[in-house]
Amino acid sequence: MAKVNTKLENNAIAKAARNAIAKSILDISELNIAFSGGSIELYGKVRPPRGANGIINMKREMEHLKDMILAVRGVRDVQANRVIILDGS
Repeated sequence: MAKVNTKLENNAIAKAARNAIAKSILDISELNIAFSGGSIELYGKVRPPRGANGIINMKREMEHLKDMILAVRGVRDVQANRVIILDGS
């Protein structure tokens, strides 16, 4: 029974993390999330919002996105080593 609860908790935390990053100004339509044991792994692509090429500091916004995820209860770590940041240039 504990495994079922853990899986439900993991799904709830992953969903909360997805909801948190939905508030980002970045185009995260190709960004994926994997959650396991308190750690979130991000993979895929992020882009600046349409029309903001060169205006947005993508590295700073990516750090902000990671901070939003870390604020989710149950998340202890965020890894984004497999994220491709497209700056639009």
